[in-house]
Amino acid sequence: MTYLDTVITQEFTAAELPAAVRAALGKPLRRAATLTQLAVVGALACLPAERRTLPTALLWQTRSGPRAETLALLEEVCNGTAEPMPYDFLATQPAIAAAQLKPFLPGLHSATCLPLADATMANWSLLLSLADHWLNSGRYAQVLCAQLDHADDLASGHWLALSAAPLENSLASLHLSEVTPGEALADASDFPACLDHWLAAESSGHLYLQSAASRKLAVEFARI
Repeated sequence: MTYLDTVITQEFTAAELPAAVRAALGKPLRRAATLTQLAVVGALACLPAERRTLPTALLWQTRSGPRAETLALLEEVCNGTAEPMPYDFLATQPAIAAAQLKPFLPGLHSATCLPLADATMANWSLLLSLADHWLNSGRYAQVLCAQLDHADDLASGHWLALSAAPLENSLASLHLSEVTPGEALADASDFPACLDHWLAAESSGHLYLQSAASRKLAVEFARI
């Protein structure tokens, strides 16, 4: 069985995000791309200090990716008067987020980024299914699933923290289940908000997130 411990949604303006990083770390995170800052702030908000050394995996998806950083690098290469700096190139690599998160989350053993091509769809069902498999196999003690995006002056992070054993603050259990088409929610970017609303309503019953791979397969949530 897999357990849902935390549901978090964060939104920051360009001015607010560095301040949120300083509040989380006690210091600024220099030369960090927006996605990296979102990863640090969100992961530390999900996991209290005593759980940050446990074997952890991070699965995150993104619509925007490091687009702004890539465009800035291309502008420097094509039209700049000087050679771009190494950290300008590193900012265009999504994997750098995990490398810069690792010092603050020592238990982080793996991190995978899944780009999203369609703004209306998401891969929450895939992330949760993979997390469920890893946790039940004993590969990790906890898995963070997230969607990180930024555009214009707004950066957002949506987070679900899952564990292999129930905690005092666990909100629900989850597992893969067969479901009649039409009973489940479509896999969309706003799923964490729908899940949070369902939890807050304290209604009975179960919540189903439809798999993008099969209409008859879903991630089933049951309130604890």
